[in-house]
Amino acid sequence: MSFQIKDIVLYAHNGERRSLEFVPGQLNIITGSSKTGKTAIIPILEYCFGSTECRIPAGIIRRAVAWVGVRLTVTGGQAFIARKLPEVGQNSSADVYYAVGKQIELPHADQLIQTTNPNTLEELLAAHAGIGQNRHDPPKGQTRPPLQAGIVHSLVYCFQHQTEIDSNRHLFHKQSEQWLPQAIKDTIPYFLGAVDDEYVARMAELRRIRQELKRVERKLEEYNAIKGKGVTVVQRLLSEATDLGLRAGQAVPEEWDTSLQALRDLSQTIRIPEEEVVAAEGEEFIRLQTRRDELMKELRMTRDKLETARALTVDRQDFSYEAHAQAFRLKSIELFEAQCKDENRHASCPLCQQALPVENVAPTIEEVHNSLAQLEKQVRCVEDCAPHMQAVVTSLEEKEAEIKSCLRDNKEQLDAIHQENARLQEYRDRNARRAHILGRISLYLESVPKLENSSELNIQIADLRAKVAILENELSEDTVDERVQSALSIIARDMSEWAKQLQLEHAEWPLRLDLRRLTVVADSIDGPIPMDQMGSGENWVGYHLIAHLALHRWFVEHNRPVPHFIFIDQPSQVYFPEDKDWQRQENGTLGIGEDRKKVGLMYKLAYDIVNMLKEKLQVIVTDHANINEEWFQACVRERWREGKMLVPPEWDVSSSEE
Repeated sequence: MSFQIKDIVLYAHNGERRSLEFVPGQLNIITGSSKTGKTAIIPILEYCFGSTECRIPAGIIRRAVAWVGVRLTVTGGQAFIARKLPEVGQNSSADVYYAVGKQIELPHADQLIQTTNPNTLEELLAAHAGIGQNRHDPPKGQTRPPLQAGIVHSLVYCFQHQTEIDSNRHLFHKQSEQWLPQAIKDTIPYFLGAVDDEYVARMAELRRIRQELKRVERKLEEYNAIKGKGVTVVQRLLSEATDLGLRAGQAVPEEWDTSLQALRDLSQTIRIPEEEVVAAEGEEFIRLQTRRDELMKELRMTRDKLETARALTVDRQDFSYEAHAQAFRLKSIELFEAQCKDENRHASCPLCQQALPVENVAPTIEEVHNSLAQLEKQVRCVEDCAPHMQAVVTSLEEKEAEIKSCLRDNKEQLDAIHQENARLQEYRDRNARRAHILGRISLYLESVPKLENSSELNIQIADLRAKVAILENELSEDTVDERVQSALSIIARDMSEWAKQLQLEHAEWPLRLDLRRLTVVADSIDGPIPMDQMGSGENWVGYHLIAHLALHRWFVEHNRPVPHFIFIDQPSQVYFPEDKDWQRQENGTLGIGEDRKKVGLMYKLAYDIVNMLKEKLQVIVTDHANINEEWFQACVRERWREGKMLVPPEWDVSSSEE
C-alpha cells in the first residue's frame, strides 16, 4: 500500500480552478523561470497532507487562492484532499475536504466543504501509505516518551526543498527542526522493515510474559521464604493447639511438610463445640439485682420510720417527766387547797397574807387548779399513747430484721450465680483460646502457597524464561540494529554505484548512510569522510539525490509504508543559479558545458531508476533546467516561462486594483 500524486489543484476566490497534472510511476518535471511558484508546491502538498502550520509563501498564492488540493492514486482507486487557506492572521485552517473512491473527479469550488479535520486526515493518509501499528520505546534511562511512526515521519523521505537539496549538514526534509532528528532515528527502523508490523504485538506479549514471570518468581520466593522459616512457626502453632486439647496425645512433627499437613487437618476437622450449660446470669441475675435494689430502698424507708418513731417516744417521755415534776411541785405546798377554803384570799399574797393591789391580784385558785387538771389530762393522754408507739417501734424493728434477712438471701443467690458464671467464663475462655489458635492456623495456611512443593513453579518459570529469551532475541535492540545495518548495507551498495555514475567526489570509496548523525559518509583509506567535509555544493546535491533514490528503492522493493514519491525542488541551482543560462541554451547561444552534463546525469539517473522500478516510484522535480533531449522533454509536464506560472496572474485581483 502507498500513494502517489496525480494532480495538484488550486481554487481561486472567484471559483476558478487551476490543475497541475502529474503521471504516477514516472519522472515528472516542471521547468520554469524564477518567481513562478515552483518553490511553493512543496508547502502546498505539506498543507494538504495535514501540516499544523501553513508555510505557503506570502504573496499571490495567499491573496488569490482560497483552497488548495491534491488528487492521489491510492490502493484500489483515488483520493482527493482539499484544504482551505487560513484567514489573515491565522496559521492554519481546520477545514478539510476529503473524498475517496474508484475514480474521483476534481470537485468544483462550490463543492468544497469541511468533511474532516487535519488530525483525522493524517490517520487516513497513514492508512493509504500502509502505516500499521508500531511503537518505538526509548532505551532504559532515557526520559523521552514512546513514539509511534505516522505519516509525518514518512514524508521526511519524500521532500527535498531547494534549501535542503544542497545542504551539507542536513540530509532529510526538516531535519533542522527541533526533535525531528531524534524522531527520524527512532522511526527509520520501522520504515526500513527492521521492525515489522507485528513488532508492537510481540512487544506487548513480551511485557505480558515478563509480568507473568515476575509473578511466578515472587510466588516461588514467597514459598521458599515461608518454608525456610516456617518450621518454627508451624511447630509453635501445633504446640499451642496440643496444649489446648485440640490434638491431645499427638507429637509435634519435625518436618515442615508433615507439620503443615497437621495444621490443615486441624483447620478442617476442629469445630468449636456448643456450650453445654446455659448461663444463669441472664434474666435471673437481672431479677435478683432488681429485687436487691427494691429491698435496699425498702430498708432505707423502714429505717427512716423507725428513727422517727423512736424520736417521738423519747420526746413523749421528756414531756411526761417535766409535766409530772411541775404538778408534784405545786401539790407539795398545798397552796391551792388552802386558798380554796377562803374565797377572799385571792386578793392577798399566799405567802405573806398581805393585800395585793388590784392589778397584781393572782389568778384564782380555781383557775390554777383548772390549769393543773388540764396538764394532768395531757400527761395521761401521752402516757396512754406510749404503748401504741412502742408497738409501732417494735413492728418497724421486726420489718427491718425481715428486710435484712431477705437481703442476705438475695446475696447468697447472687453469689451462687457469680460462682457459676466464673465456671462458665473459664469454659468460654478456653473455647476463645481454641478459636484464637484456630484463627491463627487458618491465617498462616492462607499465607502458604497452594503448592506443596516447588517443582511446578520451577517448570513454569523455566518455560516463561525460555519464551522471554526468544522474544527478547527477536525484539532486542541488537537484533533490530543488525537488521537496520543489513538494509543500510544494500542501500549503501546502490549509493556507491550511483555516485560513480554521477562522477561525485569520493565516489571511489564505499558510501553509507550514518543514522547516528543522519548524513552520508565515505569510508576512505584515511578514515570516514562525512558529507559536510566533501567539498562543493555539486557533491551535496548528488549525495542527497542518490541517498533518497536508494532509500526509496528499498522502500518500494520491500513494500514499506512510505509514500512512493520524491519531490525535489531545483536540484540544478548549484550549477546554474540564473535562469538565463538555460534560456541561452534553449535559444542556441550556449553550448553544452560540463555543468550541464552533470545536471543531465542527475536527471538521467532518476529517469532510469523510475523505469527500473516499473511505475512503483514517482519522482517530481521543479527546476530551471530544461534539457533538450527527448527522454527529458517527455517528462516535462509544464513550462513556466513567458508569463505562465503556478497561479494565473489574472487571479490576483487585489494586485490589479492597486
